[in-house]
Amino acid sequence: MFQLVPHGYYYDFLKRRHLWANVSWAAAAISIILFVVKGPNWSIDFTGGTEVQVTFDQTTSIEAVRQALVPVGVGDEAIQAIGDGTKSQFLFRVQGQSSAKPEDVDAAEKAIRAVFSDVTIKPDEQVGTRLLVTWPAPADGSISQRSTADFTKATSGLVGVSVQPSPEENTVYVRLPGLAEHIRGALDASLHDKGVHIDSAVSVGPKVGGSLRSGALISVGVTMLLLLVLVSLRFDFTFAPGAILCLFHDSTILVGIWVLTQQEFGLSMVSALLTLLGYSINDTIIVYDRIRENMGKYRSTDFTKLINDSINQTLSRTIITSGGTMLSMVPFLFFGGPVLKQFAIAMLIGIVVGTYSSVYVAAPLTIVLRENRHFLERITGLKSGN
Repeated sequence: MFQLVPHGYYYDFLKRRHLWANVSWAAAAISIILFVVKGPNWSIDFTGGTEVQVTFDQTTSIEAVRQALVPVGVGDEAIQAIGDGTKSQFLFRVQGQSSAKPEDVDAAEKAIRAVFSDVTIKPDEQVGTRLLVTWPAPADGSISQRSTADFTKATSGLVGVSVQPSPEENTVYVRLPGLAEHIRGALDASLHDKGVHIDSAVSVGPKVGGSLRSGALISVGVTMLLLLVLVSLRFDFTFAPGAILCLFHDSTILVGIWVLTQQEFGLSMVSALLTLLGYSINDTIIVYDRIRENMGKYRSTDFTKLINDSINQTLSRTIITSGGTMLSMVPFLFFGGPVLKQFAIAMLIGIVVGTYSSVYVAAPLTIVLRENRHFLERITGLKSGN
């Protein structure tokens, strides 16, 4: 019968654990420095902005597209050709810009006030650009007779303006054309004979982008905290710190690689990061379970040798689990499109780093904590299991 790891195979993983520990934490430190100094290439999910994908029925050069968008103010660096080359497909990605033009805002306000002089108008940048229009309730307490149709009529002379109802009383939203609409208009005006089709148009306001970024960082932190509680309950305090430092190591290295290569850091990256944390802790717990099992069987065995034995005993399972997970990412890598491709790349890197850290980060840290358990017991007031 074929065996992935030959029977009797044994490798001393911890022989050079000090060397690999230095390499690991040096890489983590460099990643942190890169994050602070160079900074991630935030996607529009986190910075706000506009992303539009278009397809032309007829062959269209990128130079013609760039020329058509000059009046809109979209720079050459924001325009890229995509697809397999069989169709003329382009992606326009402009960070930090999703708002309507100031002149469009002024025109909408003037049109509304010309009909309704008692309204209060406030800009709202959370979803593209829209105006929050409110008016006072009737003095006699009756229901206001104004409706979205009244404001639609007042703004009917403005191109691209629409009126939406609001859940609040005496309030409507007046949505103005943002950058996505101006891109659409410029392409229709200059390249209408090419057959322009808007495949997708996404606008994220700066407030929403900032909120998403804060939420992403909080979600990663909360995930680590919950995993710390899980490992603490499953094992004892001589195991838990190693597992959490292992997760910190894995996520830091992955983020460092993303910053170094200036890959876009968006929601797909956060999804990969959270998935990696779950995968990495599972791989670490497999090794921890075998260590704890062997601690009960071989109490007199040197602890370093016991951990080495445990790693070798779980080696076959580790390779199969890691290899199987990596194979499942291959279809995403080649057929998943831009978003899933980025997720797959992050997962492939993360699996390698996570598997490595279970052996060369979590296990050696357990030795250090075990050797200093009496000191830890004094400062924490807790007792280790063994």
